[in-house]
Amino acid sequence: MVILNFTLTPVAASKVHDLLVCLGKFSDTVAIEARREKFTFTALNSSKSAYAAITLDGNQFFTHYECVPSHGGPDGRFTCSMYTKALLSVFKGRLYDPLGRDGAIDRCDVSVQERENETQCRFIVKMVCNQGVIKTYKLTYEAVDVMHALFDRSVAKNRWSMHSGAIREYIEYFGTKTEMLDIFAGEDGRCVFKSYTEKISNGKEILKHPLVTAVAVNTSDFEEFVVQTGMHIIINVKDFKAIVVHADTLKTSLKAFHSQPTRPLQFSYGSEGLICEFTLMTAGDYSAAPPTPAPQAMNSRQASRTPSTTTADRKDSRSFRPNMPPPVQPASRRDGSGRLRNPGSRQASSAGQAQPSRKESDSLFVPEDEDEDDAWAPVDHDREETLGWDASASHDAAAFPTFTDSGSGSRTNTADSNEVFEPTQRVSQIKGLW
Repeated sequence: MVILNFTLTPVAASKVHDLLVCLGKFSDTVAIEARREKFTFTALNSSKSAYAAITLDGNQFFTHYECVPSHGGPDGRFTCSMYTKALLSVFKGRLYDPLGRDGAIDRCDVSVQERENETQCRFIVKMVCNQGVIKTYKLTYEAVDVMHALFDRSVAKNRWSMHSGAIREYIEYFGTKTEMLDIFAGEDGRCVFKSYTEKISNGKEILKHPLVTAVAVNTSDFEEFVVQTGMHIIINVKDFKAIVVHADTLKTSLKAFHSQPTRPLQFSYGSEGLICEFTLMTAGDYSAAPPTPAPQAMNSRQASRTPSTTTADRKDSRSFRPNMPPPVQPASRRDGSGRLRNPGSRQASSAGQAQPSRKESDSLFVPEDEDEDDAWAPVDHDREETLGWDASASHDAAAFPTFTDSGSGSRTNTADSNEVFEPTQRVSQIKGLW
């Protein structure tokens, strides 16, 4: 049986409300870890790319704090999980009012009910109001095993610090529909906070229009700025906004620690027995060029010399253009002599010039607009139709395996193996494919 009791002042209860609002931006549930000397709220988002931990010191933050875990000895802990909205319904925004109006409280008493003779465990919160009214809330919790994200600050050589109030003014310029935030240290003594959304194109259709907002800040405005020049650190802009807004409620400085792109970044701040640490996954590169360059105007001569596609566009085009040879014509489209019934292109014998190639018909069985008598020639049923592997040397057969319907016995022959496998089944025996 665990023993957990603590008392909050109205100011401390209001800070609990603010931290729950912040953690609600990351996850719908909040985990609680109580030790003998500290009390911690943790949250992990659904994609497991952002972890938040807010620790309350047992001696400084609470007027009274007692925690005796049921097992684990001096290093034991009590852990549970609850819905964030359930706690927010208890710790409301107007718990502290300097004028003493309705809604203000005198103190907040919290305890955990975990007894062997009780059918259900409860997280009990009592709000003692100024008029002598006591509001009691009994919340159901779930026992979970809380895990923490590890971050080694000794490896994070890049760090900067700025007051949260100044950063709060900068994030007001970020668009509401932007998704990513690029923190870039330039060579001109400036740090650029660029929020943007990536353009997603599907053929000629643009699903998202790019939106870029950049805020340049002189490095002299930072309390501390030690960041490698030319490094791009990209994080989620919504996570950054939630962290800055909560740090501004404490009127403290926000500190950032990171080593290199694709490695975790940690934001840290605290005040009066409350320590907040947010560990976020990052992306980015070391190049000096921004990841989403703004379009530049150019004349017609410059446009003719400039490649029509950027590196990202070429990468997308490669991903949508399969590097595979044309399919082998099936036996059903060949006549009795083995020729194609619908050749792709023909040569004009009278003019001596090549006629433009005619597109192959989309007809499934018989080519359209075909006047030759041999187009209707019966299929030679004496020849065995088989299903084999396309082992042509014009592409990597191991990376792009394809099936071909050939009139002759196809055999499998890969570059790594000289083994030959004879066909084992006729195409006419395959049902449901044609």
